[in-house]
Amino acid sequence: MSVQTVAAIGAMEQEIELLRDAMDNVKSVSFGKFTAYEGEIAGKRMVLVLSGIGKVNAAVSTAWVIHQFAPDCVINTGSAGGLSKGLKVGDVVVGTEIAHHDVDVTAFGYVWGQVPQLPAVFVSDDLLVGKAKQAAEVFEGAAVEQGLIVSGDRFVHSSEGVAEIRSHFPEVKAVEMEAAAIAQACHQLNTPFVVIRAMSDSADEKADISFEEFLKTAAASSAKMVEKIVASL
Repeated sequence: MSVQTVAAIGAMEQEIELLRDAMDNVKSVSFGKFTAYEGEIAGKRMVLVLSGIGKVNAAVSTAWVIHQFAPDCVINTGSAGGLSKGLKVGDVVVGTEIAHHDVDVTAFGYVWGQVPQLPAVFVSDDLLVGKAKQAAEVFEGAAVEQGLIVSGDRFVHSSEGVAEIRSHFPEVKAVEMEAAAIAQACHQLNTPFVVIRAMSDSADEKADISFEEFLKTAAASSAKMVEKIVASL
């Protein structure tokens, strides 16, 4: 894959501002309620999209950026709740597999999380995962893990919520609210993707407080990782 244009998608202003600050020759483009920032990072054309929170916002903005800018790949950046026991605030998960945790069509023989006629999990692009692994080897100040990230339209903030997710996805590393929709849109539109999420909380009873306190820390880790990946493409 020859990469000239990279699209990066984040749900919140705090999750994209550091990447935007790192871009040169930035101009903004709007589509309805969505805003994209077009510029350059490390000699690559970068399109940075503020999607808004949740799976519908994520899917619509992803479809728009792919149609409008024809990126060679999509990187989802931002924060997540850590479900792997070793993860701390600021640590990063490279999402090698992405799934919906709130889709249930099991009555018709599909596995939990599977949208009919689509894969049970969406698999990140091998090249992008490889670049993320290389970036992880020189990443300072935080641990980097890889594995399954799950998404749903709710902020998980209880041990019961975590237990429910783990009952369906025992190997899950992190939970958030957009990645599966972005991955599904990329799958449908034949665009390679990878998900990079840094931990802001542990999805437990203190998650709301932790999220507010540590969102900037998580956003900084995720942005730093994305910059390293883009520079290596």
